[in-house]
Amino acid sequence: MTASTRPPLPIARLHLTVRAEGPLQLPPYAGSMLRGAFGHALLALSPLPHTDGKPCALHASCPYCQLFAAPPLPGHSLQKFSHMPQPYVIEPPTGGAQRLQAGQPFGFGLVLVGKALGLLPTVLQAWQRALRTGLGPRHTSCTLLEVIDENGLQRLSDKREQLSNLNLSIPPTPVLGEHATLHFLTPLRLQVQGKPVRAAQLTARDVFVALARRTQLLCDVHLGAAAPQLDFAALSTQAAAINLQGEGLRWFDWGRYSQRQQQEMQLGGLLGSVHLQGDLAPFAQLLHQGQWLHVGKNATMGLGGYRLEA
Repeated sequence: MTASTRPPLPIARLHLTVRAEGPLQLPPYAGSMLRGAFGHALLALSPLPHTDGKPCALHASCPYCQLFAAPPLPGHSLQKFSHMPQPYVIEPPTGGAQRLQAGQPFGFGLVLVGKALGLLPTVLQAWQRALRTGLGPRHTSCTLLEVIDENGLQRLSDKREQLSNLNLSIPPTPVLGEHATLHFLTPLRLQVQGKPVRAAQLTARDVFVALARRTQLLCDVHLGAAAPQLDFAALSTQAAAINLQGEGLRWFDWGRYSQRQQQEMQLGGLLGSVHLQGDLAPFAQLLHQGQWLHVGKNATMGLGGYRLEA
């Protein structure tokens, strides 16, 4: 793919507006809470029960399997994994911990990727169910008020006939020169040899390889034989020539309690900005669509989100 073209992987961002029907305490980072509610609602809509979140016998048509527990591609060489990357990203409300009163609205983003766009009616139905069942420790019931596309031009409902002709896509890839800045809006969690990458250790290669790996896996799952194949050896060599300079880059600690694992999970990462200098043209598409796909660990709950400034 060349610059100024649309990437082959279908991607779209939606904005959901929700009203709390009672007092609701939003945690400092609500991505985990929202993801859990979404997953439980999808399980309730699934045709078969699931054990420990594993794919069921109807995984090819089961919405929970497609979104939360897709089986790995047989014989895939890029990495060993038990599940494929999930084709969505939840972008939680900004502003940290908030206490909402009854009747008070709040909003969050939802990025859908590839085949997940074909499940949009079920996705909206699941969100309606999740919100109605309730959020937070008190299971505060909420109402889904509105779903609009990223540009605010299309209002969506869960009616299939209204979704068939929607134009959901991201803007074309811009042309990049030799300078760009990534402003990380949510913690960036990268690991090298099983250890978290701190600010002083972060390199352009770390960022680009993580972006490329996530993009390639999603393309392979959702485009099949038509998926373009990245040259990881060439990409790694080119990335090594890019200079990365942190700007206010700092480590941010954030923890959540995992109901499934029954323990506190530490999910710290890097916040701030990084300035990239060098030949960025080969990375233009990766950097552009990464603004929707996010990068690094726990991307599905919104970590690794950034804005590209060219």
